[in-house]
Amino acid sequence: MISGIGNIYADEALWRARLHGTRPTETLRRAEVAAILDGAREVMTQALGEGGTSFDALYVNVNGESGYFDRALYVYGREGLPCARCGSPIRREEFMNRSSFSCPRCQPVPRRARP
Repeated sequence: MISGIGNIYADEALWRARLHGTRPTETLRRAEVAAILDGAREVMTQALGEGGTSFDALYVNVNGESGYFDRALYVYGREGLPCARCGSPIRREEFMNRSSFSCPRCQPVPRRARP
């Protein structure tokens, strides 16, 4: 059981599920929810196996070593670089003093619901 995951792992899980982060949860189908959960499980398992994602000296293991999952990221921090799946440039979107990264082709922004 987890209570939440950080931006890095959320972006990566959503990329694997081919869903955009602004998709309203009430519009998700059961298969899409399963894809997000599977993506999150895969990302977290892989990240743990690779020692996490370390971008600075504050995040190291007990031996003072940085994790190397950042080398396996598909979207996070890759603005303008090609998507590994389709080749489209990865986009960065700002929200609440944070950044979110996604592929515009693999993870299209959802259309607004009609009133």
